[in-house]
Amino acid sequence: MENKGFVEAIRSMTAGEQRLWLIDIIQVTEAVKRNEASKDDLYEQVSELYDYLLETQNRRSWWEPDEGGTQVYIVIGDSFAGSMKIALKQLGWEDTHRVISFRDNYAIGPLWQLQQEMGRRQRREWFRDYIYDEHDEDAERDDFLLLKQFAAIPAQADITIWTGSNASEQVGLRLSMYLLRNRSKDIRIKNAADAYSRLFKRPEATGLRSGEIPADKLQAILSREDKGISLTPEERERMAEEWSELAMKPEVLRIWKDGSIVSVEENYYDTYILSKVDKLHKQQAQPDFIKSARVIGEAMGHLDQQIGDEFFEYRLRALIYEGMLEIKGVPGAMRRYSIRKKASPSPIKKGPENA
Repeated sequence: MENKGFVEAIRSMTAGEQRLWLIDIIQVTEAVKRNEASKDDLYEQVSELYDYLLETQNRRSWWEPDEGGTQVYIVIGDSFAGSMKIALKQLGWEDTHRVISFRDNYAIGPLWQLQQEMGRRQRREWFRDYIYDEHDEDAERDDFLLLKQFAAIPAQADITIWTGSNASEQVGLRLSMYLLRNRSKDIRIKNAADAYSRLFKRPEATGLRSGEIPADKLQAILSREDKGISLTPEERERMAEEWSELAMKPEVLRIWKDGSIVSVEENYYDTYILSKVDKLHKQQAQPDFIKSARVIGEAMGHLDQQIGDEFFEYRLRALIYEGMLEIKGVPGAMRRYSIRKKASPSPIKKGPENA
């Protein structure tokens, strides 16, 4: 691999991957300095990293759109992208099929002017400030790669956008339509959860995220189901316009309700979260501290929306800062702190509906 490819492979790693490899190399280096390991051990560690980067680069670039790809699947979410690639390889379709994946959770975070760099920067800053620190660097790289991949779709390729009955995937569908607005060739959409429900006779599965469908079941869907619904030019234009409308809204939380994307205030679920704290308190002899992860699990387990635990954790911290909850521990990760309801909390200024 040339130096340019090596650098690109490093940039394609997540911040977490970079940290883990750096820690491993530092630990071996320190062991060498203490004469607890040899220089050969350090060489093997660096060589292992090199091989990993080479494999990663080849694996990522294999699925990117190019002239050899006759079918492009656009998916939302890392989990679904991984299952899709496994299913395509199992079917022996990897030579003709390409995969573009949106890695973001579009149910949360600003969408304002996301088609412009200033909007993408604002979104990255919001995630960095409220969700997790390393989002900024990874997301900037992902934004660049995503736009590059859309631009590389061959004119002759068939396109299927996979979606689901949830806000994140439906927003991703509309963003895709906006990015493909000048394309003349046919575009199809496919609801993965609906296909899974039909094929395996699971009526309750229609609300699943696409990423929850196992690769073997997805393989069956790909081989036995149709390619999806072909959209008319009017439908494509309407969805692109719906994206433009979403990109003008300031809200940072979206839900899927009655077949539509609904933008709501960020404190929409605060009353619901507090009700789950009350429920867990009633299971105790007297109200005591509860692991924050348990509260979030309780909230997510009874919700018919695909929001993500990171947003609920953010709102839990907000309720702590607002004086609604007490904390024991450090609010850096869900497993590291516990919360309980204050005896006489300050009233919430604007209570959202109870979910």
